[in-house]
Amino acid sequence: MFSIDELTMIYGDRILFQGVSFHFSSRRRYGLVGANGAGKTTFLKIISGSQEPSRGNVQIPKEARIGILDQDYYRFGEEPILDIVMMGDTELWKILKRKEALLEKEQLTHGETEEISEIESKLSMQGGYRAEAKAAQLLSGLGIETKRHGMALDALSGGYKLRVLLAQVLFVQPEILLLDEPTNYLDLFSIRWLERYLIDYPGTVILSSHDRFFLNRVCQEVLDIDYGEMRRYVGNFDHFLQEKSKGVAAKESQLESFAKRKRDIQRFITRFKAKASKARQAGSRERMIEKLEEEEKEYQLLPSTRQHPHFQFIYARPSGQRALVTKDLAKSFGEHSVLKGVSFEVERFEKVAIVGPNGMGKSTLIEIITNNLAPDQGGSRWGSHVKWGYFPQNFHRVLSKEMTLYDWISGVSKGVSDQKMRQTLGQMLFDEHAIRKKIGALSGGEGARLVFAHLMLSEQNFLILDEPTNHLDMESVDALIQALKEYKGTLVMVSHNRYFISEVANRIIELRPTGLVDFQGGYEEFVEEHERDYLDQIAPKSEGNQKNYEEKKEERKERNRLKRDIERLEKEIANSEEKIEKVNEQLATPGFYEQTPPSKQQEVINQKDALEKKRECDLNSWEDKMDEFSIRYSK
Repeated sequence: MFSIDELTMIYGDRILFQGVSFHFSSRRRYGLVGANGAGKTTFLKIISGSQEPSRGNVQIPKEARIGILDQDYYRFGEEPILDIVMMGDTELWKILKRKEALLEKEQLTHGETEEISEIESKLSMQGGYRAEAKAAQLLSGLGIETKRHGMALDALSGGYKLRVLLAQVLFVQPEILLLDEPTNYLDLFSIRWLERYLIDYPGTVILSSHDRFFLNRVCQEVLDIDYGEMRRYVGNFDHFLQEKSKGVAAKESQLESFAKRKRDIQRFITRFKAKASKARQAGSRERMIEKLEEEEKEYQLLPSTRQHPHFQFIYARPSGQRALVTKDLAKSFGEHSVLKGVSFEVERFEKVAIVGPNGMGKSTLIEIITNNLAPDQGGSRWGSHVKWGYFPQNFHRVLSKEMTLYDWISGVSKGVSDQKMRQTLGQMLFDEHAIRKKIGALSGGEGARLVFAHLMLSEQNFLILDEPTNHLDMESVDALIQALKEYKGTLVMVSHNRYFISEVANRIIELRPTGLVDFQGGYEEFVEEHERDYLDQIAPKSEGNQKNYEEKKEERKERNRLKRDIERLEKEIANSEEKIEKVNEQLATPGFYEQTPPSKQQEVINQKDALEKKRECDLNSWEDKMDEFSIRYSK
């Protein structure tokens, strides 16, 4: 479909990636991963043509359409939602607006009448008469009700605004689709819909995401930006992690081998250089060290861009057994009822995940519990000795843009020593220079880590977290998961990140239109018990239509068999590529063709051909298995 050649991006003395050459195919989905600031967004901008690389070029066919998710929804504030989606096809939108302008005229000239006729012809050819229906279908798939389609974008919350812009990108079905963190602010239903949509997407998809479940389900290849380079891995995210770990370990082992050989040679040089009889040999060994150092450059590892913050929450004295009680909570906004008679209790030490589609009142419930919003009826009360800390979804509201990090943290952390504040900010990856920055200049991830720093400096025994992973990279999410597993207090969290929920929660409270479901167990158990991942946008089946136990058991066995086949083929492909690389190195050895007998040359070439055929065969099988898995289990 398109390719990049020797692509390099350097900021000052910092290398994001260099010498990257890849070919991207149609009907392939590539996951772009790396730490915050590694260059993922920059890479997508280079592909889209909105930013120039330091070196190299992007070769895209002239007729290819590129779609990139625009997260700047402020410029569309007063526009009707349905119109914003159709604006995704700029040419079609111009035609529609021109037709509208002509039809508003009381009297048309002969030329204008002919123009309308031409417009009607173009609309017919370009599917213009189905534009509204297509836009409405996309919006509905992303959870935006039909009755809202005629409203201005400003009538929606930030999360729903982002969905409208996502629908705008998808509307034109570009040959190259670039998505930067598309799952931020999407609930689990919408993420599931997007997964299905992308799995069947006919073009090339490149997306960056911190949601490993999403990457595993959607991506066929992973592009990793780290160590100042970009590497490509065939397979899903889990397979990439395994292969990358092996690759880094192999490089480190090779570097250690070079270092040992240099030490051994250097000892010989030091010992015998002064002796005339050994001087020639010592000189020869000096040249050997120079050669080794040249070879060593190919294995050098630049510092990783992946950094791990260290979360650590101070646990105050234990609370009473009943840490939180809610009774008959109800809340409406105008005619829209969000919460109806919600009652539950949270006991000391529980880790509770509140799940449900957007609009079910998850954040509203949290805001009521934390006294930021008054209920219409009912109420909640904290148990004895509860000291709670809160990470709100809109955490920017607790920050002051004009203050520096240090001034803000010292202002909200009374009684904490200067040393402790600096240490905690350091744990959140803020060095001495960063703590003097103004908060308004921080990225979303940096702002989130600052709010967490405040929570870490306060003593509490009950944490409330509303969408805490939205702006955190994978390393930060993993570190947060580890800290929450070790946390001795009580936890209530709202999140659409399935990996995060499944790793931390030991109880699931689901808010549904029909009422509250309270499940004592983890997320994976919750899914298995209900025989539906709650992300599935499928109406609950009647009892008569439920599959019996044996059918479900067989289905799970078949699903696991397919997953094992896919994992086996990914390993085979990686193994073949490793062997092909070694054969290529052998063929590229200086003097190989001059010094190797023709029969041996042919043997090596035949070996390479066989390996490439095997890789191609395994790739085809892998694609067939992935397609089968998608068709059978992604619906």
